[in-house]
Amino acid sequence: MLIREIVTEGYQADLLTAVQDLLTTYMADDAKDIPTEDFQSQLAKHGFVTTTDELIKAINDSGYASSIDKDVIKPKDQLPGDVDTEVEDPSVDVGKMAGDQAMKDIKAEL
Repeated sequence: MLIREIVTEGYQADLLTAVQDLLTTYMADDAKDIPTEDFQSQLAKHGFVTTTDELIKAINDSGYASSIDKDVIKPKDQLPGDVDTEVEDPSVDVGKMAGDQAMKDIKAEL
């Protein structure tokens, strides 16, 4: 194994840990959207100067973000923007069905 490979693997592991720590901090502050550029500058303050592509890979590898692009990072505790969160009224009333079945069972035992 070459020294360059060892250094690169060590840097990648340290970068991943720093990304996870920083994302955890943002999630603790209940951040909904994190501008990628701001995240990148915060990471640089911790000694990790990365390209946007390297940053996106590290964030994806961390598993702490639900979505990321060149503009916005969505933490794992937030849903991506393309997810429909509107709930339609169910066509079946499950509570009523359970109650009806319970009454049938009671009557059957009598």
